Amino acid sequence: MRDATRHLRTTLRSLTRQPGLTIAVILTLALGIGASTALFAYLAAILWPTLHAPDADRAVWVYTSIPDEPRWNFSYLDFADLKRQQSSIRDLVASTTFGASVGHGREVTFAWGLLVSGDYFSFFGARPELGRLLQPADDRPGAEPVAVVSYPFWKGALGGDPGVVNRPVRLNGLTFTLVGVAPRGFQAAGRPTPLYVPLANADRVTGFPRLEARDQGMVDLLGRRAPGVSLKQARAALDVAARALDAAAPRREGDKRRMTISPATSLDPNDAGLPFFLAARVLMAAALLFLLLGCANVANLLLARATAKHREWGIRASLGASRWRLVRSVLAESLALCVAGSALGLLFAAGMVHRIQAYLATSPGGLGTWSENADTVPLDVRAFLFALGIALVCALICGLAPALRVIRGDLVAPIKSDAAGAVGGGSGAFAPRQLLVVLQVALSALLLLGGGLLVRTLRAAESVDPGFNTRHLLLATLYVPRNSVKELQGVVGIYQRLLERVRALPGVQSASLCYNPPLVGNPRGLKAMSREHPSQPVYAAYNLVSPGYFETLGIPILQGRSLDRRDRHDAPAAVVVSRSLARKLWGDANPVGHYLSTTDPPRPGDLGPLFEVVGVARDARVDSLTEPPGALVYFSLEQRFHPRQTLEVRTAASPATLAPALREAVRSAHPDLSIVDMLPLDEQIRRSLAEPRMYAEIAGLFGLLGLLVAVVGLFGLLNYTVGQRTREIGIRMAIGAGRRDVLRLVLGQGMTLVGIGLALGIAGSLALNRLMERILFGVAATDPLTFLSVPAILLLVTLAACYLPARRAARLDPLQALRSN
Repeated sequence: MRDATRHLRTTLRSLTRQPGLTIAVILTLALGIGASTALFAYLAAILWPTLHAPDADRAVWVYTSIPDEPRWNFSYLDFADLKRQQSSIRDLVASTTFGASVGHGREVTFAWGLLVSGDYFSFFGARPELGRLLQPADDRPGAEPVAVVSYPFWKGALGGDPGVVNRPVRLNGLTFTLVGVAPRGFQAAGRPTPLYVPLANADRVTGFPRLEARDQGMVDLLGRRAPGVSLKQARAALDVAARALDAAAPRREGDKRRMTISPATSLDPNDAGLPFFLAARVLMAAALLFLLLGCANVANLLLARATAKHREWGIRASLGASRWRLVRSVLAESLALCVAGSALGLLFAAGMVHRIQAYLATSPGGLGTWSENADTVPLDVRAFLFALGIALVCALICGLAPALRVIRGDLVAPIKSDAAGAVGGGSGAFAPRQLLVVLQVALSALLLLGGGLLVRTLRAAESVDPGFNTRHLLLATLYVPRNSVKELQGVVGIYQRLLERVRALPGVQSASLCYNPPLVGNPRGLKAMSREHPSQPVYAAYNLVSPGYFETLGIPILQGRSLDRRDRHDAPAAVVVSRSLARKLWGDANPVGHYLSTTDPPRPGDLGPLFEVVGVARDARVDSLTEPPGALVYFSLEQRFHPRQTLEVRTAASPATLAPALREAVRSAHPDLSIVDMLPLDEQIRRSLAEPRMYAEIAGLFGLLGLLVAVVGLFGLLNYTVGQRTREIGIRMAIGAGRRDVLRLVLGQGMTLVGIGLALGIAGSLALNRLMERILFGVAATDPLTFLSVPAILLLVTLAACYLPARRAARLDPLQALRSN
């Protein structure tokens, strides 16, 4: 122990003798290790989601399927039967989301909630923060309606008042008793949810009868494999259960049930090909490249330090120190630097993870927020172990070259020399450092080119024409519970009266309603068929719109007419289709007057499934800026309805000036009408590009920091080279070399290394950027502008880094240079 303490003190003293170099090394490693740890935490959160529940390793998601959809929700009746009839999956719990207008006092707040089975909280082993949690007795027909809220919702919307427990609260116009507050930090199987209600209340709270509908998929199932039951055995048991359910309660369409499971603590294989997972892998690769670049720079600095310490090693060797002891001291210094860099890097990682979580929590608008403080990317034990492991690997990489110098070098020669670093002089002595600089330039080029492509992707998405007028448009998403009035059309009437009030507000040019707000990125889909070809369905997104929708957004009607006041609930069913859908179903023929049918079962009160096409609208990117305009069906709001609607208000001035008046109009329209979200379309566009912006920001940061590290490494090498070759340069100048000759000599040495590294970086980028094609938009993986501008910038910056040492060499006094050792 005493020897270890003495050795540690010796290592620290050695490092503090050169504080500038030590600080530079620690900062470089902190950036590399911190960035890698943050991106590892992001990738790990996708690959191995955290489930805060007992025996989480046995927890599984249970899925059923329908044609064209292998991962589908269970009906409530199938869930109840499955829970009773099989024992391979135990502790089976169900949940489904719903929207709620929450009335507390005089305030009405919109909140997303979960309808959960009675044993939901016990599955996670949760204990209440206040009051009690839901129990199986609460999830029975006829039980008193009760609810539980999350800790953030209690602290925020309810003011953190402990007195709200066991008091009534209005949910969608119904009275519930608030019996408890979920524990702080409770996230169940994902993000924290503001509101929890027993599943038995589903029909009452949503106003939509589904509990007794065998063909209505509504709940997600989570359970645990029984002890000793493998995934394969559990899947086989589910096959048996599916056949038993088919025999006892066949589906209406006659298709057979297929059930499967997926571990809850690992990525579902069905999601492995999704763009967000590919992007996470690309960013992780960029972080590791940046870390490798940092290690190369640190190795270069430590090699320079090793040259300066050669004389010290010779003296210690002559006094009896073994080579192994010297190697141990070199590796100990490298390890100390890397551990310090890792500790500081964790602070950088925490900041970067916070930034990533802010992007991931960005709502696209129109859907409202869930709950704050979601720990979606935790810096957990896995991340700390990764940081420690990376620090050890970096210590080995950075200390390897100096250690090899101790093992293979002549330790006695430096003592006989007049200059500390003279041994191994000449151009050949710098070969390892030159190779490291080439590696740094190549890695910097790789990072800059990848970051440039992602930045260009973001710029392309920001400049795309969506196909409608984006200026001066305010979006306000609202929610009216279906059971606020006795008849569904009464809810429609609430929205229509509100629409008339909004149109009368000063500064309003036009206003309309729709179900899917522009660029929310959450399209609803169905299968549409022409009456002429009913066996050839086409997948299409759909929207529910009020009269004036096309005029408010500025989407031209190319043929026929738009949906207007003629398309009431008691009128013939009518739709407008996009030009893309019209071409898929009718080719170049005029579709106006033709009929379209849909396969989705309408909700009670909805018209269909046969609709007359009354108009064709121009294609528009109403769902996403980064996806091409697709097939789209527009239904009349009165003929197919949803209780959540978005007001689109075209204003004469800035939309923000209208927000207070709009909030007042909403507040006075109905006591259960709540605001889900309100924002200008400009903000909606910014939110919709949150993921591309995150990718561009992270990749751009790696590129810029990589360029800085490469420039510092190149500058350090040339500056050191000039110092070591002072006598040689003096001789050259004494026999006739001019200042320009010396300048060209040093610049040539530096730019040769840059050229080789740049060529390797471009070649590597051309090979690797193909992997990025699926996350690029509006730019090719071999984009000429990026592959011309990035090398040009890199050449200019490195030329400046080379020029400073070259100028220093050119200004040397030959006489003083010849007198130097």
